[in-house]
Amino acid sequence: MPATNWRRLATHASQIITLAPDQLAFFANHLSEERVQLIPHGIDTAAFTPAGVPETGGRPMLLTVGWWLRDWNVLDMVHDRLHRRYGNDIELVVVTRQADRHTWHAAVRVLEGVSELTLTQLYRQAAAVFLPLTDATANNALLEALACGTPVVATDTGGISYYTGHGPAALLTPPGDAAAAVEAIETLLGELGTTAHASRRAAARERAELFAWPRIADQVRSVYRLLEDER
Repeated sequence: MPATNWRRLATHASQIITLAPDQLAFFANHLSEERVQLIPHGIDTAAFTPAGVPETGGRPMLLTVGWWLRDWNVLDMVHDRLHRRYGNDIELVVVTRQADRHTWHAAVRVLEGVSELTLTQLYRQAAAVFLPLTDATANNALLEALACGTPVVATDTGGISYYTGHGPAALLTPPGDAAAAVEAIETLLGELGTTAHASRRAAARERAELFAWPRIADQVRSVYRLLEDER
């Protein structure tokens, strides 16, 4: 909804749950501080799990997942540069909706309508997950990748850094910067088979566990308790 509609509706809310600090700041300008809560989006860490470190020696896979607020121009430029540099020595995979609405690089394997099991397996097999974004609050693909222990390269926009933290689990790049994205991806590719890569995978899973649904559910219950106290 437009911001004007949110401002109007917010005045009628007893409590508002926001998913990222930028949302919190928006509503804090219109309501008293005690009526706006920051509770992150969650991830099913029992469904999305790691499966050890991918075997080295094969083609590394760069996986992109999703469609909403994706920066397709940056994705296309990154795919082109990586293919020019590595040719068939790298596997470029995109899982998305409405795949026929975009013209993809010839080297890209595009998948649509995959099962959750297949998606989980792709996350586990990927050397890195690349999420070029035009904006974001929370992001399912980001949390799914982290929960599977896969390092992420993502655009530093909206609430992304709130979910990734500033540790080794993710490398964040400026909006619209394909060159920075390629550099970050090549950093991860260069670490394959090393302790640094294993450390990133462990850090990714550890980060995702902070957003496990049982933790998030407890935080939501605390908001309902506030509502009960107000009665």
